[in-house]
Amino acid sequence: MKCYANLVTTKLLNILSTAAVVVTTVGTGYRILPAQVDQQTDDLQDFRFVTSLTFAGGVTSPTAQLFIQGSVDGIAWMDLAPGTSRTGAGTFLEVIEASAVALLPWIRIRLVLAGATNPTVYATVDVVSNGPFTLSST
Repeated sequence: MKCYANLVTTKLLNILSTAAVVVTTVGTGYRILPAQVDQQTDDLQDFRFVTSLTFAGGVTSPTAQLFIQGSVDGIAWMDLAPGTSRTGAGTFLEVIEASAVALLPWIRIRLVLAGATNPTVYATVDVVSNGPFTLSST
């Protein structure tokens, strides 16, 4: 059994309930910097994304979905792992695993909203790992 500990203080996405969004939104991109002191090779370090998504409102099939995105340069982004597409109002907690995909040096979160009228959403996403790391926005 692997132990996952939140070793980072910066959230990949932090949309507060006081500033909920109604449009597709992307979080800040961060470069993953695994520590070299743990004697674990970077390809064996496992990352997971702990999400909390709350949405309400919207009409005609409103949906909300989180995607883990990656980039080799911090400029061109691609979807790496999807969260569950939510189709009804409520609060949803989910762990998105990135173990089935190769994470790229840069990561961010994309929140996609849809419907005739998009729902109102707030969300947070933390990244956790079984080894030490830091995130850098430069």
